[in-house]
Amino acid sequence: MLKVTIATILAVVAVVAAASVSPKVPEFPSDVVQHYGYIEVNATYGAYLFYWGFESQHNPASDPVVIWLTGGPGCSSELALFFENGPYTVNSDLSLKKNPWSWNKNATLIFVDQPAGTGFSYVEDQDGYVTDEAQVAADFWVFLQQFMKTYPQYQKQPFFVTGESFGGHYVPAISAYIVSQNLGKQGIPINFQGAAVGNGWVDPKIQAGSYQAFAYAHGLIDEDTVQQADQQYQTCLSDINNGDYGDAFSDCTEVFDIVLEAAGNINYYDIRTQCNPPPLCYDLDPIGEYLNQPSILQKLGIPSGITWQTCSDAVYSGFESADFEESYRFDIKYLLKNNKRVLVYNGNYDLICNFYGTSALLNDMSWSGQQQFVNAKNQTWHSGGKVAGTFRQAQTLTYMVVHNAGHMVPHDQPANALDLINRFLFNKPYN
Repeated sequence: MLKVTIATILAVVAVVAAASVSPKVPEFPSDVVQHYGYIEVNATYGAYLFYWGFESQHNPASDPVVIWLTGGPGCSSELALFFENGPYTVNSDLSLKKNPWSWNKNATLIFVDQPAGTGFSYVEDQDGYVTDEAQVAADFWVFLQQFMKTYPQYQKQPFFVTGESFGGHYVPAISAYIVSQNLGKQGIPINFQGAAVGNGWVDPKIQAGSYQAFAYAHGLIDEDTVQQADQQYQTCLSDINNGDYGDAFSDCTEVFDIVLEAAGNINYYDIRTQCNPPPLCYDLDPIGEYLNQPSILQKLGIPSGITWQTCSDAVYSGFESADFEESYRFDIKYLLKNNKRVLVYNGNYDLICNFYGTSALLNDMSWSGQQQFVNAKNQTWHSGGKVAGTFRQAQTLTYMVVHNAGHMVPHDQPANALDLINRFLFNKPYN
């Protein structure tokens, strides 16, 4: 029996999908202006990041530019492109279907495979794999500088960084670095306005202790399992407090393992369903089969020998010893201090990055608006005339719990997710 852990779940495991079914003429998106290619971010190690962008369907000359980063660490952003918030999905016969709720309806949307080694991105020297968020942020700044030189039409437009899952590390770290570089007048200024984190892994010290309460509240485990997980969490907490991040990675993972083993074959991304097919719980094979077609690889300019994979073990392993268990809420605080807008949202049925843990870490986060946020009443968010979630706000921070959604909110609630992100991008009220 496969033992599923937080490691394999957040990374979704490394799967290279070989094309088993192929249409006669593979479709390639053609009804929207696109940008795709590579940008070198580290000449010493030959590290190249792949990007695939789609211009706004509304007014690309003035609409915001939105970066999307899938988590892992090491999972490709093409997963989101074709499974969540991009302009297309992939059918079982590898044909494409338009997504009417794509996030490029009112924004230019750029999917980036990062760090190097993720998805179509690659590194020529194995020593060039990134191991912490300082490197992630520095490399991404290099990426943005070259991107803005290549596409100067986007230099003045509002700019946002968004992401999911381990993006709870990526997004705050990259966003804070952008703000600091802008303040230091380094390079081409980025018109950064805000950051959005969906179902993010931000602060393991708090979030690792949320599994048992969430699972018990939803009837997935009994009191004995809660006690067992609580005891293990104390070990996890001690590791983090002592700075033993290597030990913390395994000890904190064990908290989740205890809960998951007792809960059975649930979909840890959406507890309303069973994990089918395991261990991913979703059939992602068509995406890999589509992307690895020779004609698609050629069209995208992918170098010979590079194939697409959902997630990279090599990238993932670099973060295990320290970064995985570190907190990045201090970067969120930095953004708020500098009056940047931050949206944090959770699907209410996600276990792996559940809203119990996210709410707790935001309540515990020390900043000028902390007490205001803690005291703020939950308000109702309506979308399309129906209740879509609840939210709290203080100053430039918004926290949203999206109803009837799991880990991948844009997949589970596509229309509501588009409404949510549009309100954030254009600074419109949520009620």
